[in-house]
Amino acid sequence: MSGAGRRWKVGELARATGLTVRALHYFDQIGVLCPSERSTAGHRVYTAGDVRRLYRVLALRDLGLPLGAVARVLDGPAAGLEPVVRENLARVDRRLAVHRRSRRRLVALLDAMAATRDPSIDRLLDDMEAMMESGYFTPGQLTRLKARHRTLGDEGLAGWQREWADIAEEVRGHIANGVDPAAPAAQATAARWSAFTHRLTGGDRSVLSAMYAKLDGKGPEAATRGVVDTQVWDYIRRAFAVGYGPAD
Repeated sequence: MSGAGRRWKVGELARATGLTVRALHYFDQIGVLCPSERSTAGHRVYTAGDVRRLYRVLALRDLGLPLGAVARVLDGPAAGLEPVVRENLARVDRRLAVHRRSRRRLVALLDAMAATRDPSIDRLLDDMEAMMESGYFTPGQLTRLKARHRTLGDEGLAGWQREWADIAEEVRGHIANGVDPAAPAAQATAARWSAFTHRLTGGDRSVLSAMYAKLDGKGPEAATRGVVDTQVWDYIRRAFAVGYGPAD
């Protein structure tokens, strides 16, 4: 894949990158990655430049940027590959740091088990909570989230849950009525969702990105304790992809 003059058909590029042909077709449809050439039969043909752009698309998506905003970022100023690679490297470094902390915690738990044969339930619960969250949030992000939760208190948190549940119910109404995610009503709900999550995370985009990664990784039902289901999450992502992006 290093030859500057090489060309890839859509199936070849899908196999080389681990994407599906359907995903590449979708990228083309929304204007995120349009193949530079077409074969004589009209089939998509990708160039080395397209492959470089695809790397930036996937890196930006993995960093939490909605597909609807990716094209605007790539086609704007300073859209070179180096900044994206550097940010990707920083993200990997953050994950490595999380794994190192997880390892230290597990070693400490084993030491406690060796010493007492039966670690306390509180110790196990604390470790399980940390285990479930560490794959998505950095220690600094968790500290900020917990501080925010303490400030809100139980009543405030319950209010957040009710508001999120109300937005999710609004999305279910769009699904039941067959509303296209690009329609104004759906986009208004996406804007409401985005404003809510912006307030929920205190405007911290890194926390928002981690929260969305958690929804994808654990599944929305588990990540939100039943507030958001898979249908709602899929619909909201489609609404973001076709036009609306999370609030700045």
